[in-house]
Amino acid sequence: MDLKRVKIIYFKEMLDTLRDRRTLISMILVPILLFPVLMFGMSGLVVFLTKKAEEKPARVMILGKKNAPYLTERIFQDEKFKIVEESDFKNAIKEKRIEAAVVFSEDFERKIEKEDSAQAIIYYDRTEVKSDIAMGKLRDHLRDYEDSIVTFRLKKRKIEKSLLYPVNVKDENVASKEKMGGFMLSMFLPYIVILLALTGAMYPAIDLTAGEKERGTLETILVSPASRGELATGKFLCVMTVSVITAILATCSMGITAGMSFAQMGSFTGEEAQISIKFISIVVILILLLPISALFSSLLLSISLFAKSFKEAQSYITPFMLLVIMPAMISFMPGVELNWFFAFVPVINVSLALKDALLGSYNWGFIGLIFVSTAIYASFSIFVTKRLFEKEEVLFRT
Repeated sequence: MDLKRVKIIYFKEMLDTLRDRRTLISMILVPILLFPVLMFGMSGLVVFLTKKAEEKPARVMILGKKNAPYLTERIFQDEKFKIVEESDFKNAIKEKRIEAAVVFSEDFERKIEKEDSAQAIIYYDRTEVKSDIAMGKLRDHLRDYEDSIVTFRLKKRKIEKSLLYPVNVKDENVASKEKMGGFMLSMFLPYIVILLALTGAMYPAIDLTAGEKERGTLETILVSPASRGELATGKFLCVMTVSVITAILATCSMGITAGMSFAQMGSFTGEEAQISIKFISIVVILILLLPISALFSSLLLSISLFAKSFKEAQSYITPFMLLVIMPAMISFMPGVELNWFFAFVPVINVSLALKDALLGSYNWGFIGLIFVSTAIYASFSIFVTKRLFEKEEVLFRT
């Protein structure tokens, strides 16, 4: 194999690839712009809409007002609620005319006076956010009333309220902000890196095979002095380059965006997290990105080579993408850890290794094994791609 010819083919294909609008969009615009829009925009929208829904008075209906006149009056005076009258409160909740309803039992006031337990039922629609928020407001109001009743009864008997809580249980998270940020990032970043490595390789792989068939330019490059193996190698390196660049840009974009998004969500949820990816974690990501990108690039080239047109290649690749997406999502699953079995399973091994690296756990034995095993799978796939480029019935399937 003449490396000089491979280099010429590689730069020629890279130049053609960078001229393709679809490839540029998938390689640059998607990883850089998509995540800020999805994460920062969506998190900001969720916080804004949730705060807006909580600030708006909840439309509620009270049944059995006479049974709990004091508590009913307190609800009436609370600005968090807007009292509404309806003939059928359940249908009113379903039809979104009200958010919730509270029903006081007939003996509510009498049982409270007798220092017994009374009953109040809150009706709401759990599938509706506004209804769920209204239920929370009513529950908080009833708990405040319950707390005042308990305090009154204890004072009446000259009993300290602290006697009801002999054990003061507190929980304290020993994980640092950086580790919490790594934990949150490890849930979805491995999946995104793998998915973008696949997506980044998809369009150039289709364009350099089925796309050239469709444009009628494949015959021109086949009559060049370069051998089929050199052609396959040059095209493969071009697709792999785009795949790696896409994944790297996606990682950088997501790291920056996630830091801003978590800071915004933290002020709302109270969960403190700080995004700080260690240099060694970045090294592990880059090490494992190379063989998985090589595997995706060679597989996509092989699949696309069978297609007669760009559109047909896309239909062939769609099922393959589903096969990759499902194992890549294993990073979302709690309790699944990297072991000797998973170290040999393609895609799953890389996803779990990246997850551990982001959490600050570096098992170099597993990382080396995953790199070697994935490289072997990629080498076999590259060999198959090379053989397909040598078959006339595949190249000229138009």
